Amino acid sequence: MGLFTNFFSSIGRNKTRKEFVVLIGLARFDKEVMGVRNHQAALEAICGPRRPMGIRRQVTAWLIQEDKNPSDKNRVRVEIQGRQVGYLSQETAAQYLAYLGSRGTPAADGQCQALIQDGWISSDGRKGPYRVSLDLPSYGF
Repeated sequence: MGLFTNFFSSIGRNKTRKEFVVLIGLARFDKEVMGVRNHQAALEAICGPRRPMGIRRQVTAWLIQEDKNPSDKNRVRVEIQGRQVGYLSQETAAQYLAYLGSRGTPAADGQCQALIQDGWISSDGRKGPYRVSLDLPSYGF
């Protein structure tokens, strides 16, 4: 009985849980993440060493609102494995935030599939940048 008492009594304690919305697209990965060039080290840490033919890896991304950002109240950060990899474009961020509002979850974070590509290295040491695209639903995005 003590196990169940502890389990059920702890449910009401954690009031800081954040809502999240799972966004399921059509596997088109047509929404490019902005600012990825500033986060190449994070992407290399996620994907491992660069390869001559580059990489193509599907992962889960989190869309996190930065509503306290003084330069842009509609900024949405994109994270993969707890590392920031860029931002939604202004247009996509506005559509995403409108979608959350229409669902009655304006403060929720989003979760979707992402595709990390490229990240090649040549035989003479030149490196190609990683790119990140998101698979977002077609309605409103």
